[in-house]
Amino acid sequence: MGNFELSGQDISIHYTAHNKTLVVRAKDLVGHEEQKFSDVKLSESDIGATITVVLLSSSRNGTRFLLHLIVPGTARATKDVAITGVAIVVSDLSHLVGAAPPVHHQYATKSLTGTMHA
Repeated sequence: MGNFELSGQDISIHYTAHNKTLVVRAKDLVGHEEQKFSDVKLSESDIGATITVVLLSSSRNGTRFLLHLIVPGTARATKDVAITGVAIVVSDLSHLVGAAPPVHHQYATKSLTGTMHA
């Protein structure tokens, strides 16, 4: 997987492969408008890659927030390649203070377009 830049409605993402760093800029994410992550979990398969970061390990009420990115697999190219992807923001409610609700997860998705760099 190479470096890439993706953007969508109110979100932009930049991934640097050599040090596995993800920079996320978004208005409606948990935390700050711009966050840099170096603790990135990368899982690659034949169809692409999933990148996961923890936005907030636990809110005051016990909610954990995660960001999953799904990007396509690309062959090593000598030039930049246009790609699409999706960002999935997960609210994990399974450890709420008091008791977990019947539904343990909530999801919000954002379609992304951008460039995988050579």
